Amino acid sequence: MTALAVPADPDRLEQDLHIAVFDGNEEAFFDAAHAQALVEQWNGIWAGAISRDRAEGFPDAADRLTARVEPREHAQWRRHGPGGTEAVWTRVPEYREQHVRSARFTGFRHRRELQTGLVANGSRVRGAWDFQSWFTTLPVRRRVEFRPRGVIEVESYGVGQDAVEAAFTNAAADVPATPSREDRLDPVGVLKVLRVLHDGDGRRYSPFERGFHTDVRAAIACGLVDEEKQPPYRLLLTAAGDRFIGRHAVGRLPDPTSWEQPALLAAAVAELGERYAADTRGDPHRP
Repeated sequence: MTALAVPADPDRLEQDLHIAVFDGNEEAFFDAAHAQALVEQWNGIWAGAISRDRAEGFPDAADRLTARVEPREHAQWRRHGPGGTEAVWTRVPEYREQHVRSARFTGFRHRRELQTGLVANGSRVRGAWDFQSWFTTLPVRRRVEFRPRGVIEVESYGVGQDAVEAAFTNAAADVPATPSREDRLDPVGVLKVLRVLHDGDGRRYSPFERGFHTDVRAAIACGLVDEEKQPPYRLLLTAAGDRFIGRHAVGRLPDPTSWEQPALLAAAVAELGERYAADTRGDPHRP
């Protein structure tokens, strides 16, 4: 929210506000004309989607998307409105069209793009008002986020199409080279992954747990786990992984949720440390 400062006139603070309501959002205005201008702009831009929802029998969705102006007591907005008095607009919010490139990549060892076509088809255009978090007047901004199951989201957006294209190309090229900013070795986490693959019981360790993809990548770095290159992209124990499980009796260890590196894991933890260090050094003669 970048609403301007509240006017100094104290009488205006007692007047009713004009609330633009649209798609579950509310923006407050001192002047009815400013609120109405936003509503008309919003409805004009979303006219196609609103008409389509009504034609396809979704009137509730159309009504929710359609913007309207409602009166609201200033005191009520001050107590309950998002941002209070400081979030009341004294002008019409700025609107910009921006170019966007985005893609999602999955996989632990072999990175694959999930949204095929976006890279080949170039950028799309979307609108943004300056009350929205993705609003910018810069040529380009870039976003890279790590999600559960090893998914990486890459997005570039801004008002400069060439800058957006270049930033996205660079970010997407970096994904296979830097699959995780959090790569590290958590021996107990790796042992949990091995136990899950050995038992075939994914309920023991949810793929949505924090750090799961980091533990899988560490297991891959240790040479104990690999990933199929073709669908369904399963994780598999390598021959070394099978030997490791047998040597350290991983399959007979207690439930992984209770592990805190007890003494009986000491030998397995030590070997994992040696394997991970060898991979970091690029040593082909990993134990």
